[in-house]
Amino acid sequence: MDPDTLVDRARDALHAGGEEADVCAGLVRATGDPRAAALATCLALGITRTEAERRLATEEAAGAFDGTGPGGEEVLALLLQAGGVFVVDRRLDAHEQRIRDLLGAACTAYGAGLPSGFAVSLSRWFRAGELARAYRGLASRQRVRDDGDPAAYWSALVAAGELLPEGDGIEEARERCRRMAERHPAP
Repeated sequence: MDPDTLVDRARDALHAGGEEADVCAGLVRATGDPRAAALATCLALGITRTEAERRLATEEAAGAFDGTGPGGEEVLALLLQAGGVFVVDRRLDAHEQRIRDLLGAACTAYGAGLPSGFAVSLSRWFRAGELARAYRGLASRQRVRDDGDPAAYWSALVAAGELLPEGDGIEEARERCRRMAERHPAP
């Protein structure tokens, strides 16, 4: 399959609602060429060829390509997705950057490291500008780490929540953050 056809096929699958990893895995099965499938998925997402090739040349991507064999299409695609290969970076405006900064302050106040799977998701959401999703994820945490600062965590989330628009589950998350901030007042 020629490269343009592969990109068109990836674009069609994405427009039909396919997840990036599923689209990539399907293209790997169809072509037998994991790198071409991953490149086509990136290009179909709107990532420039230069940036896509840079991402696919990283040590992490190389490890994913080398570490999967026949039948490992889904694993390969998920590893590439987890590594941020398919993230479409979005430039934030000043208002969005303020929200991002508050969410970052909450991450710092959480303590010595977020759980790894959540941290990977959070990183992708920040890069993609999915601030409401990141906010809901942080608001759903049950507690901060023992070395964290609960008052600063919940306070930052309350402030971020006030800047986010209504909808998308923000109201519920905002109320939860307010309740938690009341339970953990600043000293």
